[in-house]
Amino acid sequence: MKLFKEVLKENLKMILFYVLIGIAINFLDLYAVTYYQKILDAYQFHMLTIAPLLIYGVLLIVSTILGYIENYPEQQVKNKLYLDFKLAALRKMKTIDYLKYQELGTGLLTQRVEDGATASTSVMIDFYLKIARWLLPTAAFSLFFIYNVEKKLVLFVLLGYVVVILISNLILKKLYALKEKILVNQETLNRHLVRGFMELVVFRTNKKYDTEIQITKDGIKNITDAKTKIKLVHEMFFSIFSLIVNVLKVLVLGYAVIHSNLTVGAIVTVLSLLGKAYEPIAIFNVEYVDYKLNKVTVKRYLSLLDEKDDEALLEGKRTSSLHGDLLLENVSFSYGKRYVIENLNLKIPQSSSVALVGQTGSGKSTIIKMIMGLLKYEKGHVKIGQSELKDLDLNSYYDHVSYVSQEAPIFDGTLRENLVFDKQVDDEKIIEVLRLVHLEKFYEKLELGLDTELGEKGVKMSGGERQRVALARLFFEDSSIVILDEATSAMDNLTEKAVMKNILERLHNKTLIIIAHRLETIKDVDEIYCLNDGKIVESGNYESLLRKKGYFAKLYKIAK
Repeated sequence: MKLFKEVLKENLKMILFYVLIGIAINFLDLYAVTYYQKILDAYQFHMLTIAPLLIYGVLLIVSTILGYIENYPEQQVKNKLYLDFKLAALRKMKTIDYLKYQELGTGLLTQRVEDGATASTSVMIDFYLKIARWLLPTAAFSLFFIYNVEKKLVLFVLLGYVVVILISNLILKKLYALKEKILVNQETLNRHLVRGFMELVVFRTNKKYDTEIQITKDGIKNITDAKTKIKLVHEMFFSIFSLIVNVLKVLVLGYAVIHSNLTVGAIVTVLSLLGKAYEPIAIFNVEYVDYKLNKVTVKRYLSLLDEKDDEALLEGKRTSSLHGDLLLENVSFSYGKRYVIENLNLKIPQSSSVALVGQTGSGKSTIIKMIMGLLKYEKGHVKIGQSELKDLDLNSYYDHVSYVSQEAPIFDGTLRENLVFDKQVDDEKIIEVLRLVHLEKFYEKLELGLDTELGEKGVKMSGGERQRVALARLFFEDSSIVILDEATSAMDNLTEKAVMKNILERLHNKTLIIIAHRLETIKDVDEIYCLNDGKIVESGNYESLLRKKGYFAKLYKIAK
C-alpha cells in the first residue's frame, strides 16, 4: 500500500482536520443527548434553571456550525484523493515500458484508472476515515456516556454487539456474493459501452450496434436484478438490526422498572444512546462488504502502477546535445520468438535526410521505435556519434528528437497550444509556419484564430489538417533529429508534396528520417533505404533506384 501512504502523507493536514472535526461533532451530539438528561431531571424535580438550557443550546449550535464547516475538508479530501490517485496513473504513463503499454491498450488503461481511482478514494474515505472519524468515536462515546448513567447497562450493549455481529455475518455473505456479481457485470457492461462510444465508424458500417445494444440490455437486466436483491438483503439486515435495538430498549425499560433507580432523564438518555451505540456496527458491516469489493478493483489498479518501467527513463547518461552520425550495427529485435529485425546495419549521416520504404510489415516502424528508444534492441548497437542509445537517459535524449506519427495526436486545447505548447511565440511567426504547412486557409476560417479550441483529438479537423498541425510543431522545436512516421499519409498528393518540400528546405540542418507511403514525396531526400522482411535490400537516391528496376521500382509501380 505504498501509494496509499504517499497520498495520505501528501494530504495529511487536511485529513487530520477532517477526522478531528468529525470526532468533535460526534462528541458534541452525544454530549448534548446526555445533557438533555440534566434538563429532564431538573424539570421533574422542579429545579430547572436557565443555565442548563443555555448550555444545551450552545452545544447544538456549535455542533451545527461544525457540521457546516465540515463540508470544506470533506470536499477537499474527497476530490483531492480521487484526483491524486488519477495523477499517480499519469505519472506511471511517464515511465511505463512501451511494450507493456501496447499490451494493455488505451481502453483497458482508461477503465482501470477510472475504476481504480474511484475505488481507492472509497476505501480511504468510506472505510478508513469513516472508521476513524465516526464509527469508533460514536461507539466509544456512546458506551462511555451509557456507563456514566448506569454501569450494568454496558453489559446489555456488549451482548447485543455479539448478537448483531453473528446475524449480520450470515446476511452479509449473501450481500457480498451479490455485489461481486454486480462488479463483474458492470465491468462487462462498461467494456461494451466504451468500445461502442470509441468505435462509431467501425460498428456503424459493420452493423454491430444492434448486437452491442442487446448485450448491454442483458447486462443492464442482470445488474438491475442483482441490485434489487441487494436492496432486499439490506432491508432485511436493517430490519433485524432495528428489532435487536428495540428488544434492548424494552429490556432497559424493564430493568428501570424493576430497579426503579433510574430517573426519567436517565432512561431517555440511555434509550437515545442505545441507537447511537449500535448504528456504527450496522454501518461498519455494510461498509466492510464494499471495502472488500473495492479492494479487488484497487488491486487491479495497483497492478497497473507496478507494471514494468522503462529503466532508460529513470537512469542513464544525460546528454546536453547530439552530434555525429546515427549508426545501427547488427541490430536485432523480436516480438517473442519472431524476429522483425535481424542483424540490420544502417548509417544515417548527421544533417542528412533519409527515407525508409517497404511494404507493410517490412520493419520500418520498428526501426523508428528503436531509434526513439521505445523498443529495446536485443542485439547489436544503436549509436549517435560515440554515444550508445542504451546508455542514454531518454528524458534528456528526447530534448533533441522530434517525432510525428501518422496518428498526429491533437489534444483538447487551442490551436496555439497544439502548436507551441507553453512556449511564448509571436503570432506572426506562428502564422508564417501555418503557411509553410498549408494551413493558412484553415486558420482564416477560425473565429478566434489561434485561440480557437480544436476539440478532443482534433474532432473539428480533417485527418490531413491534424497531420499538418503536428508537422508545424517541428518548426518550434530545437531538435537535432526529426522522425516522420507516415506523417503525411492523410494529405492529398499536391499538399503532401508542397509540405514535404518546405520541411526538407527549412529543416535541412537536422537529421531527417522519413517513412513514406507515397514515394513521390521523398524524391529530394539524400538516401532511400528499401526494407523487406526486416532487411535492407536496396539503397540509393530516388533516380538511381528507379533506374535499377529492382525492389524500389516494384514499390513505385504498385503505388502508381
